Amino acid sequence: MPKSLSMATRLSIIEHHQKGENISSLSRKFKINRGTIRELIKRHKEEGSEGLRPKYELCGKKRPDEEDFIFRAVRCFRAWHPGWGAEKIRCELRLRDKNIKLPSVRTMNRWFHWNNQISVSLKSTLPTSENKKAKALHEVWQIDAKEEMVLIDGSKNCWLNIVDEFSGMVIQPCVFSQKEN
Repeated sequence: MPKSLSMATRLSIIEHHQKGENISSLSRKFKINRGTIRELIKRHKEEGSEGLRPKYELCGKKRPDEEDFIFRAVRCFRAWHPGWGAEKIRCELRLRDKNIKLPSVRTMNRWFHWNNQISVSLKSTLPTSENKKAKALHEVWQIDAKEEMVLIDGSKNCWLNIVDEFSGMVIQPCVFSQKEN
């Protein structure tokens, strides 16, 4: 994310522009995108020096008003049905009113996070298994087939790549040449 321009830089850009410098030369001089410079000049023409002030209040995600019906409905559904995800709640609301304007699933998940209504992670509910690694040479082999590999001379070959899991050594691969029919 680009950093905010200082007020001194903003004023300097306007001064140079008022002296007749074009946007491209200002862009090269200040190492700022031409669109950004155009926007600053436009805001300065419309609002004066107040238009150059950074508008941090417009940044970031906005939390909906507590009186917003959809926001309240989504939170209520989640409280009543903690196992339901955003997709299910969105479907249920759509069934109740087909013309209702609903937020995206991602937005609803953000609302759950804001209200500490986060569901249990799938990772914690999945079964776990032991990590079984080979403990001795030749106990486990990993076999990978490479098929129709084209060589520099244009011929096609296949081979089996066999690796011992314990040592990581390649065990003599078997190469099979393919003949074109």
